[in-house]
Amino acid sequence: MGGTVEFGETAQAALIREFQEELGLTIDILGPPVFMENLYTHEGSVGHEVLALFDVGFPEGAYAGATRISFQEDNGMTCWAEWFDLARLDVDGGPELFPSGLKDVLIARRGQT
Repeated sequence: MGGTVEFGETAQAALIREFQEELGLTIDILGPPVFMENLYTHEGSVGHEVLALFDVGFPEGAYAGATRISFQEDNGMTCWAEWFDLARLDVDGGPELFPSGLKDVLIARRGQT
């Protein structure tokens, strides 16, 4: 799932809006964001983004027992989101998280809760 913060919109409001638009869910934001900066190269051009990572709560029963959900991007393309144990990510043969360093941020965040 991805999206952008619209002009005049807070990151929190954008997150709530994106979940509503793409998944039809009204979420709760469970605490302050953790920020992560990412410098990258895409198609030969250097890019820069600042990520605001939030813990969110889904409505009771939403995706209970699900390990994979589908959603549609604005262009109509169907995408998938899956739940993984952090120990299975960024290891040989396992899925890779983007951006680099996100796993460490998530592990540190989990230790704080």
